[in-house]
Amino acid sequence: MINSIIQRHSKLAPLSDTEIQIVRAATQLFLEKGFSATTQRMIAEKSGIGLGTLTYHFRTKEDLLKLLIEELMDFHSDVIEEAAVSTSDKLLSYAMEIAVQIALCENDKKAWDLYYSAYSHPITFSFIKDWAAKKTHNLLGERLPHLHESDFRNLENITSGIELAAFISPCDRYYTLSDKVTLTLDCMMKIYDISAEERKNVIEKLNEFDYANVSMQLFKKFSNKLK
Repeated sequence: MINSIIQRHSKLAPLSDTEIQIVRAATQLFLEKGFSATTQRMIAEKSGIGLGTLTYHFRTKEDLLKLLIEELMDFHSDVIEEAAVSTSDKLLSYAMEIAVQIALCENDKKAWDLYYSAYSHPITFSFIKDWAAKKTHNLLGERLPHLHESDFRNLENITSGIELAAFISPCDRYYTLSDKVTLTLDCMMKIYDISAEERKNVIEKLNEFDYANVSMQLFKKFSNKLK
């Protein structure tokens, strides 16, 4: 079920019974059909309410997407935490989270649609940048003591654009998943003044992990939690 989403918002702005119905229906449709293929009318019908009632509570389906993205960022936090526990390496944890995201989008069309949509809409993109800035500040702040969290937020405007570019450039026989992950991470770590030698070492360590398989297992776990 979607208890975690409900619990998250019960502390801030509790969801009504109707809103819970809507969120449950939208979440299921986004995961089953993809965000782009899901319409507000489909959400209303699955919720058992009128379209006008739906738009009264959630003006756009992007407002509903934000609830799911908040939950998805917790999924990313779990990836970071697991990597940190297993490696005790914050830079590798940073790299692992990004590699898992890229691999998942390359191998699962519905996941790709969810991430691409989230990065393409201002409401969700702003949330992602705020979350990522805090994450990166926590992981790399000790390396860059001259930067404040607001500086990381500014840099995230660029690094998130690099991630989006990775999403929209599909792999082929000449541009493998390993190529994509390596190039993306190398560019992103350069922005944070990570040396060439350390970038190389981190990417080599990352390639020892089956991050593509890890991404599929974790997303399946994430999806099952919301059913």
